[in-house]
Amino acid sequence: MSRKNIILAVFAIILFLILAFFIKADQLYGFESWVYAEATEHMSDFLTAILIFITNIGGPIGVMCVCAIIYIIPKLRNRVAIPVSIAVVSSLVLNTILKAIFARERPNILRLVSENYYSFPSGHAMVNMALYSILMMYAYNFVKNKKIRYTIYVVLTSLILIIGFTRIYLGVHYAGDIIGGWLMGFAVSLIVYMIMKKSTITNYKNKKEEKQNNF
Repeated sequence: MSRKNIILAVFAIILFLILAFFIKADQLYGFESWVYAEATEHMSDFLTAILIFITNIGGPIGVMCVCAIIYIIPKLRNRVAIPVSIAVVSSLVLNTILKAIFARERPNILRLVSENYYSFPSGHAMVNMALYSILMMYAYNFVKNKKIRYTIYVVLTSLILIIGFTRIYLGVHYAGDIIGGWLMGFAVSLIVYMIMKKSTITNYKNKKEEKQNNF
């Protein structure tokens, strides 16, 4: 396992615990209120409709569709389908456990969509971070064209950020919930990537070498 990745995963978890401490101590209310006010400053029916559509992309059906596409495309299925699925399922299960532990109630503000269960950490933020960050990690290994690789980074990072923003705008999460979800989703993706890296990337390289030797 890469020492750098281990340090990053541990650092993300430590930051999450620090954030959770401040939330439990009710020390982020001012910051979170300011973020919500900024996010909703230009609220309109048109913008709300767009952000509801985007938030649904980051919901269970949207995530399942992305995973299904990965399985449908042969190259992606053979290389990253299993690690991506493990990252998504792991982040979903862990998110449910963490929400039960911290039991933070959702914001008592204008909610533009209906949501149940607890608020911290955000499931949308955590699952989408796990999904798209592990895809970026594999893109680093498999996509050799730098322009394409950087385009993938920009698109997937934008998705993570915009989906997180929608949860604040729609009134179903505090900013701290989103940040916490990102931190734990990133940690999960790193851990899964480190565990599965040998069996996916190494096997891919071995098969590639075998094909080249056969010619």
